[in-house]
Amino acid sequence: MRPTTDSWRALARSSPWRWRTLHLTRHEAGRSVDAWVRRPGELLVRPEGGPEEYVSGVPYGSAAIGYAERAAAPARRSEPGVVLRPDGLVARRLEGWFLEHSDPMWENYTWPAMLDPDELSHDVALSDVRRDDRGGRETWWARLVPEQGYEPRCGCCPLLWCEVAVQAEYGDEPGRLAGFAEQAYPDAHDVALDVQTGVVVVLEPVGGGRDGFSFTVDVHAVDEDLDPVFAGRRAS
Repeated sequence: MRPTTDSWRALARSSPWRWRTLHLTRHEAGRSVDAWVRRPGELLVRPEGGPEEYVSGVPYGSAAIGYAERAAAPARRSEPGVVLRPDGLVARRLEGWFLEHSDPMWENYTWPAMLDPDELSHDVALSDVRRDDRGGRETWWARLVPEQGYEPRCGCCPLLWCEVAVQAEYGDEPGRLAGFAEQAYPDAHDVALDVQTGVVVVLEPVGGGRDGFSFTVDVHAVDEDLDPVFAGRRAS
């Protein structure tokens, strides 16, 4: 299927309804991190050169138990507030749904946003939408420019580093704003979504003068049994 602006946005909001377990490697800032995700609410990471870490629960509150109860079935396509398109992608979901249903956070909020990039489905201008194969997996690309109203999971670590997000987060800190402006914000971001999962697999700023806001992801396995991986693990 050839992606369109509308279908790209729909894919960006569809991740929670497209997979249950995921094995991936994220590459950024010269290091790699292997990760296993099991919904609801479990994440195991093995950073290159660092100790293994297990994280569980929802990073925004204490609703993980309710999420687990609702997620017991193989799929949640009939969940209230979710409207599907004829192609199976999500046309509409409840605003703020991620506050009670997010994947665990590791290091910063770009991780749960990468796994469920709903913030890219609205208040963002899209262009150059195209299909590609990346590592044998179907991938949809687009060039994104945040617009007024763009609201990331967390203003200090948005997927799209931009003046809109920074103004919302640091509007009362003129000195900090001036420092960010001197570094120059990106003109746009090239973003690729894995079609099977809806996960961000490439994020690359275009222009700008600040490093460290790009990453790539290799998807190794989707919906495999991760009982052996998570056996005996408990949240600290």
